[in-house]
Amino acid sequence: MALNSKVDTLKFWFLPRPCRKLLEKHQAHPLEKAVAKQIPIKGNEETIEKLVQMLKLKRRFRGPRTQLTFMRDCVKADAERVSLYAR
Repeated sequence: MALNSKVDTLKFWFLPRPCRKLLEKHQAHPLEKAVAKQIPIKGNEETIEKLVQMLKLKRRFRGPRTQLTFMRDCVKADAERVSLYAR
């Protein structure tokens, strides 16, 4: 399993177990560009940070938007979830 060819198989199997479990649980659809989507931030902060550093991923924060704007990212302070993308 290499997460639909988005993450190298060798790198995936050498990740710490909590990181692998989190990626398997929240993996994105094969046709999307995201590696993992809708990961809750609360309780997973350390695991998400390890994934970002080890796999060179970019995060996009998801949650309520404070301003009434369309198609804008959520700010980190208000985020409840995160999606991970390959750089």
